[in-house]
Amino acid sequence: MNYSHVHIILNHFPTIGTLLGVVLYVYALWKKNQDLQIVSFITFLVLAMIAIPTVITGAAADLAVSERPGVNLAMVELHRDGAITAFTVLMLTGTFSWLALWQVRRFRTPSPWTVWTVLGLGVITLALLMQTGTLGGEISHPEIRAEGAPEVTAPPAGQEGLALALELWAVDVTWAWPVCETLHFTGMTFLFGVTFLVNFRLLGMLRGVPFSAIHRLLPLGILGFGVTMTTGLLMFNGNIPRYVVVPTFFLKMLFAVVAGMSVLYVTIFDDTWALGQGDGTAPRHKIFAVTTTLFWLGAMYFGRMIPFLE
Repeated sequence: MNYSHVHIILNHFPTIGTLLGVVLYVYALWKKNQDLQIVSFITFLVLAMIAIPTVITGAAADLAVSERPGVNLAMVELHRDGAITAFTVLMLTGTFSWLALWQVRRFRTPSPWTVWTVLGLGVITLALLMQTGTLGGEISHPEIRAEGAPEVTAPPAGQEGLALALELWAVDVTWAWPVCETLHFTGMTFLFGVTFLVNFRLLGMLRGVPFSAIHRLLPLGILGFGVTMTTGLLMFNGNIPRYVVVPTFFLKMLFAVVAGMSVLYVTIFDDTWALGQGDGTAPRHKIFAVTTTLFWLGAMYFGRMIPFLE
C-alpha cells in the first residue's frame, strides 16, 4: 500500500461527510435542536482533521499520477488548486465548529454569529469538495467529462494556479521558508504549552486550579494548532517530493491528527469540566493525559527527524 491507496480510501470521507453534516446541521437549525447542532459541530471538526492526511496523500498521489504517460498535467494542477481551496475552507469550518463547541461548554449555547458562520462555511465547503472530487475523477477517467468539453490546458506563464504559486513562493522567496519555520515552532509552543497545562491538571497536579479556568486557554492552543498546521502544509507544498519519501512523515501527521481530535474530550464533556478546585483526578484522566502527551511528543520527534531520515 502506498500514498495513492490511502488517498483513494480517505478522499470520500470529507465530501460525503460534509454533505451529511450540512444536511444534519440545517435540520438541527430548523428544529432548533441544540443536541443535533453539537453532533454537526463534532462532525465538521472530525472531517477537518481527516482532511489533513487526505490532502497530504493527495499531493503524493498527484505526483505519482503526473509521471504516467498521457496524463493531462494541467488537469492535475487544476485538481491541486481545488483541493487546497476546499481544504482551507473545510479547516475554517472545523475551526468555527470547535469554537461553537467551546462556547456551548462555557456559555451553554453558541453565539448566533458562530452558528451562521458554520452554516455558510459548510455550504461553501460542500460545493468546493464536490468540484474538487469531480476534477480528480476526470484525471484518470476522462470518460466522465461532458461530451464536447474543451481540453484543459496549462495557463500562460505568470498565471499559474494557487498550488504552483504557493510552491514557487516557498522556494523562490528567500524569507518564506524561515518565516514559515519560525511561525511553525511558535505555534507549536502555544499548542504544547496549553496541552501540557491541561494534562498536568488531568494528572492530578495543579489541584488548586479548577478545570473551568484552564478551559479558557483552549482557544490559544487551537490557535497554535492552526498556525502549526498551516505553516507545515505550506512547507510541505513547497517541496512535496522531499517529504513523501520520508517513511515516518505520514506517521508524524497521523500522531498530530489523532492528538488534535482529542481536544473534543476536554472541550465538551462534563467528565473534565466538573473538576473543581481541590478535586483529584480518576485513572481515565491520567491515561488520557499520558496518551495525548506521547502522541504530541511523537509528532514533534518524527517532525524533527525529517532532515535526518530523508
